[in-house]
Amino acid sequence: MNTLAPTLIYIYVTLLRKTCKVHITGIEQLQTYIDAQQAMLPCYWHQQMTFAIDFLLRLSQQGVQASVLVSPSKDGDIGTAVLKKLGVGVLRGSANRTGALALRDVYLTVSKEKCSVGAAVDGSSGPARKAKVGAVTLAQLSGAPIIPIANACNRKVYLNGWDNFFLPLPFSTVHILIGQPIEVGKRVSIEQITEFQQQLTDQLNQLSIKAEQLFDCNL
Repeated sequence: MNTLAPTLIYIYVTLLRKTCKVHITGIEQLQTYIDAQQAMLPCYWHQQMTFAIDFLLRLSQQGVQASVLVSPSKDGDIGTAVLKKLGVGVLRGSANRTGALALRDVYLTVSKEKCSVGAAVDGSSGPARKAKVGAVTLAQLSGAPIIPIANACNRKVYLNGWDNFFLPLPFSTVHILIGQPIEVGKRVSIEQITEFQQQLTDQLNQLSIKAEQLFDCNL
């Protein structure tokens, strides 16, 4: 089944991309970074991964070199195979840890290769909707801005799990919201790092609520 899973998931994602109507709000905030070919750190909740990665694919179509941080687990093996089929770069590591090797690899990819690396900042095991410190540390070391991304769709199936992960259904309407970029200076205190971590958590949660509310407004 594991050998078949990447192909099935790839077909599913391709079907979503062809049939779903996607609205993106806030993309203009990234234009300066895109024009300057500056690396970014797109961050999202694990629950919303499907269309967060779709957004990274859209950035790639604008000339942004993009990769995704994927956990070094068996599920991560499947995700890696799917992402490669979609044409997205992959880095193996865990967003809920800041192990020296994983941190070094992501740092070099961002700072040296000017690659924007997306990550589920509450993954891969939670707690849900609480950002880990890894993204803030990478922003501090690399100078790349953190880009909060949230999304919601009107037709979906929830899976049992720690993050209440949802699978969007074909022919859904999707709202993707881009938050205010967070830039972290090189010289920040431990207290300030904690504040940036909370700022990222708050932005992602607020954006998630706003994305759901857009359906109440029939937009």
